[in-house]
Amino acid sequence: MFLKTGELKKIMKASLKKHGLIVGNVNDHYLVYSDNWGLYIEIPYASNKFKAAIMELIGDLPEAYECYLYKTTPDGEAESETVPDYPDPYEQWKAAKDFAAIAPVMLFAWPHEYIVCQKHSDLKFVVADRSLSDRVISRSELDTTVEAMPARPSFLSGVLYWKNETTIYWVHTESPGNKALEVLFPRLNGISFFEDDWIADNVGQEDEEPADGREDAAEDPLPY
Repeated sequence: MFLKTGELKKIMKASLKKHGLIVGNVNDHYLVYSDNWGLYIEIPYASNKFKAAIMELIGDLPEAYECYLYKTTPDGEAESETVPDYPDPYEQWKAAKDFAAIAPVMLFAWPHEYIVCQKHSDLKFVVADRSLSDRVISRSELDTTVEAMPARPSFLSGVLYWKNETTIYWVHTESPGNKALEVLFPRLNGISFFEDDWIADNVGQEDEEPADGREDAAEDPLPY
């Protein structure tokens, strides 16, 4: 799994207290998600550490074909209710034909930090909460015998999808705020982070008309 269990546990715990945490055992996968993030992992490749983190929060894992919404009660216990309808992350990922490059830029809007991603289709920028993205995505718990780190995230309808051989992880993008829209993103116009030589191409061009960059970006193949 390309996710840090310790960071995941923090996210799951926060979700339990806020909007609730949905946990299911569907199609031979563990499905775990909330309002703005989620993961879908093949059961044989779910580590004991990962399963223990979930069980510490909700109790027993769901049986096959079960899916529940868990919420924390005022006395700190987790209560559950059946979830009859849930997403199919694999089909959603397949539908995401656009993809994104993660820019070497961080956006700080206290108390949050965001990664900045550039969409391949139009070279526009979107942001995602860093605590849900690069702080949790890691090779530290990767099972290198069966999986590799995911490629660039796919993108569809405001959602970034990371996928490898065993796991799909998704994060909803957020509004970047007026300062980013009015100050930061215009300064990045004309730069394609899909190009390896984007630094050299843009040195000394501050006073020139920004290059479009879309024609070159369109030549990049889809990552799947």
